[in-house]
Amino acid sequence: MLVLRRLAMVLVVAVPLASCTKDEAGDALPAVAVPSETTLASVGAVEIVDEDFYAVPDPLPPGEHGDLLRYQRIDHEVEGVDAFRIMYLSESLAGEPIAVTGTVLVPGGGAPEGGWPVIAHSHGTTGLADECAPSRNYPDAVGELLLLRGVADRYIVAATDYEGLGTPGLHPYLVGESEGRGTLDAALAAAQLPDVEASSTTFIAGYSQGGHGALWANQLASNWTPELDVLGAFAGAPPGELQVIATVASSGGLAGGFFMLIAAGHAAAVPDLDLADILTAEGVEALAVADEACVADALRALAGGAHVRVDPNTIDPWRAAFEASNPGDIVAESPVLIVHSDTDEIVPAGLSVAIVNRQCEVGQVVERRSLPEGSHGEAAVPAYQQAFEWFDDLLAGEQPVSTCPAG
Repeated sequence: MLVLRRLAMVLVVAVPLASCTKDEAGDALPAVAVPSETTLASVGAVEIVDEDFYAVPDPLPPGEHGDLLRYQRIDHEVEGVDAFRIMYLSESLAGEPIAVTGTVLVPGGGAPEGGWPVIAHSHGTTGLADECAPSRNYPDAVGELLLLRGVADRYIVAATDYEGLGTPGLHPYLVGESEGRGTLDAALAAAQLPDVEASSTTFIAGYSQGGHGALWANQLASNWTPELDVLGAFAGAPPGELQVIATVASSGGLAGGFFMLIAAGHAAAVPDLDLADILTAEGVEALAVADEACVADALRALAGGAHVRVDPNTIDPWRAAFEASNPGDIVAESPVLIVHSDTDEIVPAGLSVAIVNRQCEVGQVVERRSLPEGSHGEAAVPAYQQAFEWFDDLLAGEQPVSTCPAG
């Protein structure tokens, strides 16, 4: 039962967000984003002041993934940092254009020569419903606050909400390619904000579900966003081995609720997956809560194993889908830092060990650091601190190390 509890959910650093407040817009910005010489290519992005920011244009305007569609200044109490909501184009696994939202933090003052380096951030689990999008809850979204305190004085932070969070469709939870695309496209979009001087130098970061997303973004970067010069990716407490998680989690308790979210997320992204193949009719119907409630309420409503009628790994399309979302079997051009607590009660440390073993087998430059203590939430703070120092060192020209066995 301890293993089941540990696998019960992959959470963001703190308790899910209880309310979804919207900040009032601040001072007016130009209606069209005009890039400086150091920004990436920009389209005409519209500033949203009074109307619903999350009302996706229908039809979507033509463009490329990463094109900024709209932005909204966020009032907050942290001096010297500008905050924005953004909506940008991305692409679903089916190849269809989609809108994705996120949050961008920009250092105040003049940018260094060449522009500010960028951190593309993947957040931890908040749920599958639109109201769970971190950008709707800034500055209460903990992942962004950690980044704001740690690096927003010297890096632009581009934090995706992921596909389906804040925008139409159900969030493809723990579907690696979807997470990776949204994360990378947020970095492209952030560089198109007005008067923002962003360099192509990029780092990728995430914790928990975000660690999974960060690893996928790093794997995709060279092909998906070759214009970004990714120097390194940090993954804190990343889950992997989804087929193993599915077998254990589908057996009941809160872990059963966790599995239901994984199943719903994959069915939303992969056309060949039929929930009726692995869930009872009551289970399929119960998943409606996933599109309405954030993670704690959704897990409580979906807990137990009664909704699962068969081990999904006995159904070939489901096992293949889970295996396809496991990170680590593709060599990324930039190095990886994984930090994980040995006493993590939510995402067992063995899951990231399996990821690293797979990365070492294919020749990835990866360093895994173990924290001797700390719960899943507590360990996030030192993990991010180590990541920020690692980013600074890489930016200064230091060479990454690998903890893979020699030879």
